[in-house]
Amino acid sequence: MLRFCSALATLLLAGAAPADDAPHLVVRIAPAAPDAQQNIPFVDVTLVVDALHAAAGEPLFELPLVANTVVTSGKDLQSLAFADAAGPIVVTELDVAEDASNTTRRWRASRAVVGAMTVRYRVPIDAAAPALALPQYEMRTERDTFSAAGNAFLLLPTDRTPRRVEVQWDFSRFGAGGTGASSFGLGDVTTPAALPAPSLASAYYMGGRPGTAGPERDGFFAAWQGAPPFAMAPLMTWAGKLHRFYGSFFGYTPMSFGVFGRTNIRNPGSGIGLTDSFAYTFNQTSRPDDLRSLLAHEMLHSWVNSLDGSMDGAGGLDRSWFGEGLAVHYQRTLPYRAGMISADDFLKDLNETAARYYTNIKITTPNAEIPDGFWRDTRVRVLPYDRGSLYFETVDAQIRAKSGGKRSLDDIVRAMLATRRGGGAMNEALYRSLLKAQLGDKGIADLDAMLAGQIVLPPSNAYGPRFRRVIRPLRRYDLGFDMASLQARPKIVRGLVVGSNAARAGLRNGDEILNGFPQDALQGDQQAYVTLDLRREGRVCRIRYQPRGETVDAFQWVAVNPHQARTSKERI
Repeated sequence: MLRFCSALATLLLAGAAPADDAPHLVVRIAPAAPDAQQNIPFVDVTLVVDALHAAAGEPLFELPLVANTVVTSGKDLQSLAFADAAGPIVVTELDVAEDASNTTRRWRASRAVVGAMTVRYRVPIDAAAPALALPQYEMRTERDTFSAAGNAFLLLPTDRTPRRVEVQWDFSRFGAGGTGASSFGLGDVTTPAALPAPSLASAYYMGGRPGTAGPERDGFFAAWQGAPPFAMAPLMTWAGKLHRFYGSFFGYTPMSFGVFGRTNIRNPGSGIGLTDSFAYTFNQTSRPDDLRSLLAHEMLHSWVNSLDGSMDGAGGLDRSWFGEGLAVHYQRTLPYRAGMISADDFLKDLNETAARYYTNIKITTPNAEIPDGFWRDTRVRVLPYDRGSLYFETVDAQIRAKSGGKRSLDDIVRAMLATRRGGGAMNEALYRSLLKAQLGDKGIADLDAMLAGQIVLPPSNAYGPRFRRVIRPLRRYDLGFDMASLQARPKIVRGLVVGSNAARAGLRNGDEILNGFPQDALQGDQQAYVTLDLRREGRVCRIRYQPRGETVDAFQWVAVNPHQARTSKERI
């Protein structure tokens, strides 16, 4: 399943500055008392920011109104007030649409501001808001707990001055038993390093009566809201153990790392990468086995993140083949090496990726076109994950073969991460230089071919002698109508394909689709069904069908067993 990894995600180690004499930024969060339905109706926020400097008319603070297609609390803020040592400050608002998926509101000063500044406001929480099949940024509440990413509700200074962050929790109105957690730790916490504002925007905040685990000796901790259908603590113990293995493998560990879970009935099993943390979703159908791959993937982003620099300014989506491809590669490889998943689990993860990739009708989409289609077409959105991982597994096999097993992809990755920790640029130019040192000009040619959309195929023995490659007939993901119909408001079915599963199930052009559904999960599951709630001629009805189309040959991997005959549905 696709993990929404935020382009805002920033490593504390990478974005930190020395703390000595650094100005401070205090974030004080005060949840209201839960109502009769166990919902927190609002959260009051107070910010105290040192060392602000702005002339009259210059922007002071900013908050996304839309962040990666997610509507935030930006337009709902109440009782917003700004003041400095000289008294209240009148501000004006300016909304800036950065692209189709991101709009930011900026507050500009009516007079010059120098020194410390205090901002106060209230964030209402709509408990009835429907769950989103999008990055889990938005403010939500359930079972006496609220949660949100900073980019959904925290005004932050527009300057990039690093500040030591103090997160303070005020449960005086909430009542007994209040607990707060942020990406920086459990309870009140002051960061040891000075951080730029984006690190707060990409941090998570959860307060009320969440379940918690940790912190462990390496700083790993977890918090979750809602009612998981299984005991969450054992799963978090597994995640903490894997986190320690990652630290040993990559050679360093962040000072702290947080895992945040919350309910999403519509889109369980999704995740977003954050500042030294991540957030994931579950519902009553979730199982621990379903979430292990997600946990493995998202924790990797505390080490493996995107390349520095951008070719098109599209929020890093042009570079996602690197960070997401490596994360998918390592999410199965490292737990398998650590003995924390079985060979069957490894193959299940690998074959889901391979099946989605080799049946994807958009498989040859060039990397340069990924940013434009990422949020509009699930088939484009999954390509950096699937294609990137299979590409890196091909590179790993080639390096191992050429070096006689003495070197691997791991050597390139560790060298790149060491460069970033040392203050250097971990960019595509660095990757190309290290790749060429291992594989020569052919390695560079293969990289360029992959970025141009050429189909990637790891060798049969890429995953070791225990597995071999076969071909199996699998069906393409196909909704049976124009996917752009889902982007319209209202969502009116257009371009229905005659003879498709959708048409046979009774769907018609002109039907209005009333519900949403997570397509990335559907695309990865050959057996899944989609349910559409429809409005047709004033009546509401429901249809259910498999969103599959033509059958194509797809590559899969199986365990080597010389005593077992090949099935009739596979061939080498």
